[in-house]
Amino acid sequence: MRFFQSFQRITFILVCSVGMAITYAAYVAISNIAAEQSKIQQQSVSPVFSLVNEELLKPLHIAETIGKTRYFDSLLNEENLQKEKVVTLLNKLEQTFDLTVFVASEKQRKQFLSNGRVIDLIEGKVFWYFEAMEHDRDLFADLGQVGDVHLYFDFKVYNEEDQYLGIVGVGKSLKKFIDRFEDYKERFGYDFLFVNENNEIILTSLPDFVVTGAHIPTLDSLLWYQKLEGNKSDLNSRLITENEEDFLISEISIDELDWKLLLLIPLEARQAQITKSFVTNTVIAISLVLIFFASMFWIMMYYKHHLEKTVDIDPLSQLPNRTYVQRRYQQLRRQDADVAVIMVDIDSFKSINDTFGHNAGDLVIKTVSLILSEEIRQQDLVGRWGGEEFIVLVPTSSESYAGKIAERARLRLEKHDFHQGGVATKVTASFGVTFGHSRAPLSELIAGADSALYEAKRKGRNRVVHHSL
Repeated sequence: MRFFQSFQRITFILVCSVGMAITYAAYVAISNIAAEQSKIQQQSVSPVFSLVNEELLKPLHIAETIGKTRYFDSLLNEENLQKEKVVTLLNKLEQTFDLTVFVASEKQRKQFLSNGRVIDLIEGKVFWYFEAMEHDRDLFADLGQVGDVHLYFDFKVYNEEDQYLGIVGVGKSLKKFIDRFEDYKERFGYDFLFVNENNEIILTSLPDFVVTGAHIPTLDSLLWYQKLEGNKSDLNSRLITENEEDFLISEISIDELDWKLLLLIPLEARQAQITKSFVTNTVIAISLVLIFFASMFWIMMYYKHHLEKTVDIDPLSQLPNRTYVQRRYQQLRRQDADVAVIMVDIDSFKSINDTFGHNAGDLVIKTVSLILSEEIRQQDLVGRWGGEEFIVLVPTSSESYAGKIAERARLRLEKHDFHQGGVATKVTASFGVTFGHSRAPLSELIAGADSALYEAKRKGRNRVVHHSL
């Protein structure tokens, strides 16, 4: 026994040491990969923030600021909005911000632009306005203007009574965005994709993707995106191959628009290959560590289970013995559970041994053990307490449930025929049931169950009696 315990301790220490060494090596490898990728991402992402701020967030905030100006509330409330008055104001704003500025009046169902154009907002012909009215955000972006496609930043306007008045917004030609992208691409060498909440590519530096008012490409149209495996909702730090060149994706959320910006950062072929190989080897190493630990754990648990069976199992009934039952009760105490205890005693067992011999008595012990085992749940425990006496631990919040287990077992045993020397014999048992909390000592619950058991004996045996603590 001592040798086995020493062996367990030594094996455990060796396993832990080897496992810790392998785990530390894997940790260092993963840390190096993460540090390298983080460095690449940081160098790539830093300059793009100024681009996002200047080209997207600045006009977005200008649209919001113009829309919140109280002057537009009164302007859009006018029944007969004068074109000259509106266009003059919009033209001044265009001169100030270098952006196309417009206002769409709900009362007049007309759109006025800073270049002097006036568009009738007719449902079924002008789609953007009526789609914008249904938009769940007050500040959003969309594409428009046939020919010279613009990206517009729209802001819904309401009066003091929260009544919808129309939309104020600013626009910028996609050509200006593309020119800026080309400049950044020449300086930093990576491509941009601005993707909206519908996975549509609104802006991009990719030369093969042209965004028009009638055609807006989606991420699904990209070959590398189609080949991606697993979760596509998070593309950050994913490695892809496009036109035989490797790229690292860096994803930035633009919460103000519910967009995301994807940066395609080119990597040298060898560096990408080494990174992939390193990642693969690290995953394999970690997997081997896990398999190693799982195997050692299974071996240890196997020997532990085998030892417990040898020490804690009654050889005749194959039920847990008193030592095991006591240990199981201590587990229930730690769980702070309600528990019922059933004490079972075979009626007139001595006369069975005296009449039919000890082999017959052994058969009765085995049969009672089997019947009791078949009547309990997986979380319950039946054990041999000693001689012809058995104990059942039932974790339950209901005393009546334990009583039902006892009654079912009593009836089955009563109906069972024991064949001894060609003669069918009946054997019965008495049951004592008590209920309490596992905070109480096991001896206290057993005393209560024993009291009920003796009461069952006094009343004629072959019955179930309950005792309240």
